[in-house]
Amino acid sequence: MSAAAELTESLAAGITRRIADLGAAGSAFDGYLGEPAAADPAVVFAVGVDVVAVERIEAMVQRQGERLLARLLTPTERTWCAGRSGAHRARYVAGRVAAKEAVRKTFGGQGSGVGWREVEIRRGAAGEPLPVLSGRADEAFRLAGLRRLHLSISHDAGVAVAVALAG
Repeated sequence: MSAAAELTESLAAGITRRIADLGAAGSAFDGYLGEPAAADPAVVFAVGVDVVAVERIEAMVQRQGERLLARLLTPTERTWCAGRSGAHRARYVAGRVAAKEAVRKTFGGQGSGVGWREVEIRRGAAGEPLPVLSGRADEAFRLAGLRRLHLSISHDAGVAVAVALAG
């Protein structure tokens, strides 16, 4: 098993355990304050995790160039990417690919058919990743009954990891 696959499996198992623990704790206190647990804005209904090897993205960008970037990134993301080269560019693209895939995974069965450019990853005032949905991604998000979406992206040991939480 590759290092990226092992990391993905480990992250997914840890997150699943934490969510199960939260669910168990939440069910014991349902109605404690007279409100259903689902009314709590902190409740997470869906988790998406994805890991992408930066080296693999770098090789793909070298082979396919702008054609690949045009398929994966929105025009705004390509503008942000244009100022980067080599390994920095590959890290940026790998982070965006991992983030988009993590976000799509929160849609469950509603996420099939969502295109790469229908999930855009912008930067907030503090540099945090902000997912912006359009087209089928926005529709899938609503059909899945979701209202909030939070995203984290990290790079280490040659991989980009993204975790999306939706509620």
